[in-house]
Amino acid sequence: MVMQEVFKQLIKNEIAPLFKENGFKKKGNNFAKLFSDFAWTVNIQSSKWNTKEEVEFTINTGIFTDKLYGMGYRKEPPKFPTEINSVLRHRISELKNEQDYWYKINLSSDLEKVKDEVRSDIENLVFPYFKKFQTIEDVMQEMKREEAEDFYGSDFDLTILYQVYGFNKEAQERMMKAYNHYDYIQDREYIRDLADELNLSIDKQNTL
Repeated sequence: MVMQEVFKQLIKNEIAPLFKENGFKKKGNNFAKLFSDFAWTVNIQSSKWNTKEEVEFTINTGIFTDKLYGMGYRKEPPKFPTEINSVLRHRISELKNEQDYWYKINLSSDLEKVKDEVRSDIENLVFPYFKKFQTIEDVMQEMKREEAEDFYGSDFDLTILYQVYGFNKEAQERMMKAYNHYDYIQDREYIRDLADELNLSIDKQNTL
């Protein structure tokens, strides 16, 4: 039995129907539930070390918004929202409070047990996590909270969203803080260009 085929069947018969029942669309091993200003995104990632005898995979989550494209991300947004192009990206490991969690399928695996675990994690961890994000304000609030805890993220994603959604004062303050933080000319030129696009100003009196 080739484990890659077992993995494909697990996605087709167990994972995909679960997401579909909860309003997600599917493209490959990616799932997205669309809202007016953002999307919940999921990627089922298989390990690059997989063999015929053993497959490992994990679940990645994110929040996608096309408002970052054309400004922060200088390209067209993808037609299908994906986790890799999202903010607030987290693996199932973090939702499970585990180190680096991967599900395993091999010849000695209890496949029903693996199915039950994956189903339980999606229903009891992934969906409840996503339900925290009902509005774009919820998304921005969580981005601000994670930023304060030094999670990895762009300095400018939240600034862009603040400006797009009318939080002009917050956007202005963040842009000035970023400009004062960076010393390299190239960084400052990028920040100036972005500020111009967002109709924000760089106050020279505060850049010393």
